[in-house]
Amino acid sequence: MMQSLLPSNVERNIVTDPFPYFSTQSAIAPEVCAQLISEFPSLETVTQGLPTASNERFSYPARLALFNESLSPLWREFVEYHVSQAFLDQFVQLFQNQIRACYPNFEADFGRLDQLRAGVRGLDDFSNADVLLDAQICVNTPVVGVPCSVRRGHVDATNKLLFGLFYLRPETDSTSGGDLEIYRLKNKEQVYRGGFVDDRYLKVVQTIPYQANHCVIGINSIRSLHGVTVRNVTPQPRLFFNLVGEVNRPLFDTSLYALSPTWVDRTIKQSAKAVKKLARVVRSRAA
Repeated sequence: MMQSLLPSNVERNIVTDPFPYFSTQSAIAPEVCAQLISEFPSLETVTQGLPTASNERFSYPARLALFNESLSPLWREFVEYHVSQAFLDQFVQLFQNQIRACYPNFEADFGRLDQLRAGVRGLDDFSNADVLLDAQICVNTPVVGVPCSVRRGHVDATNKLLFGLFYLRPETDSTSGGDLEIYRLKNKEQVYRGGFVDDRYLKVVQTIPYQANHCVIGINSIRSLHGVTVRNVTPQPRLFFNLVGEVNRPLFDTSLYALSPTWVDRTIKQSAKAVKKLARVVRSRAA
């Protein structure tokens, strides 16, 4: 049986503050993790041959991985399990109390938790599934030029119910940085710019090192703030496995917690409007 990233004893290890999640340094058997690393698909496979920039994220989705015979059998089985009904049922069983606490109307809006139907994102749709799962084989490309973060403090897409990250760092990678940080807001709540929050409004609650077999899985919400630390210049890609579970409409609204625009924001917005107006005038005169 394929090993799940959700062990049966997760429930007693779930943290609820600042949001529900669990983390572990030994997600699966070490030998299985080592095999996944040794059989990790090539950078060209994950990027699908697209040009790359420094520290850029690429995600190879389950809808492709499931049918790509160039991937190892272990990788295809690993992806397949983490987009299955069995995995969704396991997640719901372990996190059901936290789902109800975060979203009291969830079952009224989306159906009973114990009856949620799993589908594969990109293969199924919400006509035959309640939660669309994805299990992505991911890289952040090598860092060139200057150290940088691939993504700082943010929450994920508002229609995402579950998230998961599983790190697959090779032993040959000694690069510093690229760790996951879990945040809470310091004091103010009206600090969101879309899904992003500036560092000055955030307090680090936990740092999950970018190390092989480290994993974090939890519920996405307005409080599920996280980001990646600056990674040093390196020829090594950052390797990980990303879990997604989406529902058919938003679970929360970041605009309710939007940061009030500064005079700089207002000036930029006004300037953009002026440029658009001028462009319309020029086009009308040229017509």
